Amino acid sequence: MKKISKPFSLGVLMLNTHFPRVMGDIGNPESFAFNVLYERVSSAKVSAIVTSEGVNSDIKKDIFYSIKSLENKGVDLIVTTCGFLGEMQDELKESTNVPILTSSLLTLPFVRTFINKKNDKIGLLTFDAKKLNEKHFGGHYKNDVVIGDIPKDGELYKTIKNDYLSLDVIKSESEVVSSALKLIENNKNIKAIILECTNLSPYIDAVKTATNLPVFDIIQAINWFRETKSI
Repeated sequence: MKKISKPFSLGVLMLNTHFPRVMGDIGNPESFAFNVLYERVSSAKVSAIVTSEGVNSDIKKDIFYSIKSLENKGVDLIVTTCGFLGEMQDELKESTNVPILTSSLLTLPFVRTFINKKNDKIGLLTFDAKKLNEKHFGGHYKNDVVIGDIPKDGELYKTIKNDYLSLDVIKSESEVVSSALKLIENNKNIKAIILECTNLSPYIDAVKTATNLPVFDIIQAINWFRETKSI
């Protein structure tokens, strides 16, 4: 007799933000065709997480607590709304019995299978390139990555940084596409793109179309994992 499993449930560790989470953003439950449970970490402001130095110990304690809360609710996979938490991947794996994916940067080994030549590169599009460094890669950093970001005077960056309550999605899409095109214009050997920032995921199709390159994000990784589970 075939075993009947429970419906898939996703647990999302949420930064303490209030800016709009449009369709395709991990922070919008309508981005998924299954149950999503959110756990907001009150101390995890954008400015405290998006940092080159890493997350401080007090915030880490709050994150561990929230991870355990999601585990107790019976979720099948835990993810985060910020790729900068990739630095905590190993720590969080040790703190829970639930599979955890902190960042789309953890897909780098998979994406590298599509890179054929020695000089080929992978473009990473992030919120702030100056703050993203080797510690955020969960052990997967190599010199084949090229990091670019969205404009700091743009609609999307200012909305996230200042936690504005409204967002011009058309402007944001244009900024993300332009940033991706600039990244590959300056680095002709880029053969694939990873959207590190989860807030870029709503624009993944536009980036694919504009660049004609394979583009990867955390939403894809979540769906890959879900498809390995019995339905």
